Amino acid sequence: MVAKSEKNFKFTEKTRNSYGRNMKKEKTTREFEPSPCAQWPVPHPRRHVANVADSLNGELEPPKFKFGAKENMKTWILLLVLARCSWALISADNTFSDRTIGEFRELLINTKDGALFAGSEGAIFRLWAYNINDTGENVFSKKQLILSETEESECRSTASDEKLCRPSTRFLAFTNNKDSIYVCSSVGMRPEIRVLDSISLQDQQEPRTEIGICVVDPTFNSTAVVVDNGNPEDASSVYSGIRTGMGGENHLIYRPPLTKNGKQLHASIRTIYSDNKWLNEPQFVGSFDVGQHVLFFFREIAHDNSFGERIVHSRVARVCKKDIGGRNVLRQVWTSFVKARLNCSVSANFPFYFDHIQSVKRVDKHGETFFYATFSTSETAFTSSAICMFQLSSINHLLDTGLLMEETANGQFAVTADEIPVHRPGTCSSNSHSISDTDLHFAKTHLLVSDSISGGTPILPLRDHVYTQILVDQLNNQNVIFAFDSSQQKMWKISHWKEGNEWKWNLIETQTLKTSGFRINDVALLPGEFFFATSKAGVHQFSVARCQELPSCALCSMDPYCSWNAVNSKCALKTKTNEKSVGWISSSWAGRISPECSAVEKLQVKDVYLGDGFKIQGARGGTWQKDGRDLEESQRHVATNQGELVILNVDVEDAGTYECTRNGVILMRARVVVHENCARPTSVAEYRSCKREWCKKADAYKAALNIWSDSNKKNVQCKANGSSINGL
Repeated sequence: MVAKSEKNFKFTEKTRNSYGRNMKKEKTTREFEPSPCAQWPVPHPRRHVANVADSLNGELEPPKFKFGAKENMKTWILLLVLARCSWALISADNTFSDRTIGEFRELLINTKDGALFAGSEGAIFRLWAYNINDTGENVFSKKQLILSETEESECRSTASDEKLCRPSTRFLAFTNNKDSIYVCSSVGMRPEIRVLDSISLQDQQEPRTEIGICVVDPTFNSTAVVVDNGNPEDASSVYSGIRTGMGGENHLIYRPPLTKNGKQLHASIRTIYSDNKWLNEPQFVGSFDVGQHVLFFFREIAHDNSFGERIVHSRVARVCKKDIGGRNVLRQVWTSFVKARLNCSVSANFPFYFDHIQSVKRVDKHGETFFYATFSTSETAFTSSAICMFQLSSINHLLDTGLLMEETANGQFAVTADEIPVHRPGTCSSNSHSISDTDLHFAKTHLLVSDSISGGTPILPLRDHVYTQILVDQLNNQNVIFAFDSSQQKMWKISHWKEGNEWKWNLIETQTLKTSGFRINDVALLPGEFFFATSKAGVHQFSVARCQELPSCALCSMDPYCSWNAVNSKCALKTKTNEKSVGWISSSWAGRISPECSAVEKLQVKDVYLGDGFKIQGARGGTWQKDGRDLEESQRHVATNQGELVILNVDVEDAGTYECTRNGVILMRARVVVHENCARPTSVAEYRSCKREWCKKADAYKAALNIWSDSNKKNVQCKANGSSINGL
């Protein structure tokens, strides 16, 4: 029996889903006690399946039950109880909240100092990343965002929604070598800029109003990055991807006027918002300071198809920091702007595209820069998601050498290489005022590279979820990806590593995060320790691993944060001490189970009784065997989506040795002992088993008695009428 798991993506015939089919709604007089897990979320009968092939084309077929019989209805209810208890609902290690303020939003972390900064409606907080509930004066600070009554009254008279008037952070970033925090907030629908001390959160400059850095409406997707070095005259500045105007109708990549010591050095610079060839209703998700460039990641409308539907593509755009615009043509407009499509797709005769970029994170490792991004399909009933990785070298190579598109009345086409001028669009210049008008006219109309940038093989394609945020932890031989579905509070932990010239991935675990039922607004990571999530309820702190809950050496060693104690047969967080100590077992390579586990893995023994229902811990992607033979899934033997084996209504034949294996490696072993003798129970468990058997017989007797009683009443009535049942 194969546990339902994430596998390599492929297209397969859509499998049937028989949950709820032919189910007869029968009344029953017996009441079932509520499950001890009744407060946990109940999985929908058409739950998503982690298997990638089925996730996009259908769902794995569950065991077939005949629901007409009363006993089978009991089996179904027992299965639901077991399924509910198997969901990994994880409570936060710590949750920070403040009743005096509103919703928590942005997160910013200084991993060196262990300082976590949280923006919210009404305040900014500095928390200690190792324990966010510690409010000691050395690790905790709070900056109140204040709106006067007059300002609030004026705002409410013009705002479409009173919530927009509340002072609320929109953007947090480090500046001045992380000694200061750059904050953009919406205060009474005015974008307010503050520069705060990173320890005390006291103002280092007088707060000022500045348009173009952050949005008033939090539902608008915008981005910004502080660039302290590489700008003209080495003046510090902010680059933003933003919407401006009363209704947010202007879409810009913007840099405000460059100033130094209170003196303006250069005017502001932007894209042309009136020409949608530059930006066509973009939804920005990230921006990064990279060398002599600033990169922007976003999705935008690429074109309309023949059915009038708007087709969306994901993009990366690049501008040069030294750009100050043209002298005559493209005055105060980017001369270096160029963009290309990001290709995150499953290779096939008809590729399956994930065109909606949702989030992106930068990783600098071994002299190379990578961007991990989450993507989804269009927002339809069949939404699917995946993760793709892009290399900076590939991005720059395509933007520097790729053919450029030209748009005419007859459509778009790529210009030939000899048509591209000497000063190629996207090339950085020490003085953009010196670029000829002819070259700038060409750059103005040739903004898009014809080819796309490949994101490689998609990581963990999944149906019915949208990966809205992503974090990446860099370990020695792998990167650990944390992908989040904010609306469903789900988290996937994935190992990603390079083997030869090929990148590979492996799903480590899936968690449902307990955030009081509120959607996740933002996430941050303290490498090797915790990840954090904000919601309406507060800031939530979670450990990167739940080692103590992993029951076997194989499962423990597969988690890069865990190590197995062979003496105590327990899993614990990996430390520098136990990683190389005798008696501790850790994985020696990414995505691998330590070969030492086979020598120390102990056999679990489960004592069960006739009629019991129980589960054996397993692992996703594992195959179940009993006494060396593959176990077929049946009405009584079910593999859960977590890889566990559920056995219902235990019989004598269920005794034996069960193994969960993956690629020939034993992940879990358990010996099941079935106690048959119920004549003279000697323990509470045996007594309960006998009681269950007695209840079954009593129910059958009552049912037969009711049938006899009904028949007898009818017979008496018939005799009174001069007939009998047999004579009818």
